[in-house]
Amino acid sequence: MARRRGLGVAAAIAVLMTGLLAGVPGANAGSGKIKMEIVKAAFIVGASGGKGTLIFDGKSYPLSIGGISAGWQLALSKAMLEGNVRNINRPEDIEGVFSAAGAGLAVAAGGKAAVMVNANGTTIEVIGTQMGVDFSINLEGLNIRIKR
Repeated sequence: MARRRGLGVAAAIAVLMTGLLAGVPGANAGSGKIKMEIVKAAFIVGASGGKGTLIFDGKSYPLSIGGISAGWQLALSKAMLEGNVRNINRPEDIEGVFSAAGAGLAVAAGGKAAVMVNANGTTIEVIGTQMGVDFSINLEGLNIRIKR
C-alpha cells in the first residue's frame, strides 16, 4: 500500500510538471518511448549514471546516461523508469543535458517521476520505481547520449 501511495505522489508530480512544460514549442515534432536505469549516489551534491533505450520511428537506440544533481539530498538508489519522449524529430534530438525539477522519496522501494527538457526542446516524461535510500528535493541535470 505504501508503494502505491509513493507511485501516486510521483505520478501527481509528473502531471504537474508536464502541465508547466506544456508551452514548450514542438510543431510537427514526433514522439517516442524511453526506458532508463539510473544509479544515484548523493550527499548534498550527487552523481548518477546509467543506461537506457530510446524507441523512435520503430527503431531502438541504446543510450548512455550520466549526470549531477544539487540540492537537499541523501541518496544511494537505483531507479527503473519508463515513459514518453516528446518534441523529437530525429534520434539525435535526445542528446544533451536535460534539466528537471524532481522529487523523490524512497526507503527500500518507492515511486519516482520526472519531467525533463533539453536545449533542443525535447521533453522526457518518466515514471517508475526506485530501490534504495533517496531523500531528495533537487534539480538534476542528466546528460544523455546515443551509444555509437
